[in-house]
Amino acid sequence: MIRLNRIYKELTITLEGLKKGILEIAITTSESTQVAKLLFRIYELEKRLERLYIDIGKLVYELRHLPVNEIIENKDIIDYIDKIKILQQDITKVEKEINLLREETIKSKLDELKQYMRRGGFTIDDLVPSKNSEVIGKKIRELRLPPGLIIISLIRHDLLIIPHEDMQIDEGDRIFILGSRDRIKEAAPLFITA
Repeated sequence: MIRLNRIYKELTITLEGLKKGILEIAITTSESTQVAKLLFRIYELEKRLERLYIDIGKLVYELRHLPVNEIIENKDIIDYIDKIKILQQDITKVEKEINLLREETIKSKLDELKQYMRRGGFTIDDLVPSKNSEVIGKKIRELRLPPGLIIISLIRHDLLIIPHEDMQIDEGDRIFILGSRDRIKEAAPLFITA
């Protein structure tokens, strides 16, 4: 009976994991489909825009004998320009929709990661080395960080960098460390002026 209960419990855990995996695939597929549809919409709008540019070019060519002021003030030219502006605004709106979808996907992944980190007692903190701290000029592998800490990224000149062991710490770097709060507090003095 105990063995049956254990098998049932393991089967339940497996089925829960399977359900979660299927749900994740469904959500990802749905988001990918939405993005693909929006990208196709942009393609269609760009094709219409291309046709308008060709049409306005033909009209300007036909009106080439007129002074520039008259061409610019031509009602048909003004209509084409208005249509082009509307299409450009539509493309911008669709691009924003795509970015929002992608941001939502990233946000949900980050939220899930935060939950797992909290459960495990981990956090991510950023440390900025002061001008004369002992980490400036050292390679990441040379840092004497407490055990269990991982440098996961750094910001240098407004760029996110995934560091490697031979990367040198420069003044102004913003270093993101993953680990327990206590261990990160232990590491903080390394980043303060020696």
